[in-house]
Amino acid sequence: MEFDSEALRRLLGKYKFRDLTVEELKNVNMFFPHFRYSMDTYVFKDSSQKDLLNFTGTIPVIYQGNTYNIPIRLWILDSHPFAPPICFLKPTANMGILVGKHVDAQGRIYLPYLQNWSHPKSVIVGLIKEMIAKFQDELPLCSLSSSDEARQVDLLAYIAKITEGVSDINSKNWANRENKTVNKITVVGGGELGIACTLAISAKGIADKLVLLDFSEGTKGGMMDLDIFNLPNVEISKGGDLHSQLSG
Repeated sequence: MEFDSEALRRLLGKYKFRDLTVEELKNVNMFFPHFRYSMDTYVFKDSSQKDLLNFTGTIPVIYQGNTYNIPIRLWILDSHPFAPPICFLKPTANMGILVGKHVDAQGRIYLPYLQNWSHPKSVIVGLIKEMIAKFQDELPLCSLSSSDEARQVDLLAYIAKITEGVSDINSKNWANRENKTVNKITVVGGGELGIACTLAISAKGIADKLVLLDFSEGTKGGMMDLDIFNLPNVEISKGGDLHSQLSG
């Protein structure tokens, strides 16, 4: 929805500092009037969920003489303005995420401004201005070729298919957890598909232990990228005996 102070005030009924949040968003709207606001469910790393206000839109980034409209999504916590927003890129199907100093593979944005957030000194407009400045040094998105775009669409559809119906497992007294047995999932194969499946399953939080077996020759592109994420309960193995790895 477009910015509407009264409508936002009603949406933020459960926010601890509703009036402060609305006043700050008024200021955001003055600088970025094209942002769109909504209430959606955010799933945290521990699988807990909360309905949070979020807004989406684009920010102008000048990189090597060209202006790019970078799509972003900011989630406003119910403890705002005393806690920083959770920031993500929001790429379209024809955009690829460039993992770097300030962006991870899921598109989450990390900035010094977020780490040093302190009310009342820190504000969303200041955060977005730093975001623009950092992205001008290191562009976070790239355009995909038509073949890459088609592959990304297929990949996202495949991930959605293999994880379909398991997003709410943690909220249902899952039998394996009640019986204190270890639920292990093994992903066989490296490359983009193996990495994407591993990240998707890890994000769902449906496995006590997740193993990625890479049987390719040498380390291919993204395997080293996956290593640096230090995902919890994820083990990356190269080669070895397939049967012993799967039955371990």
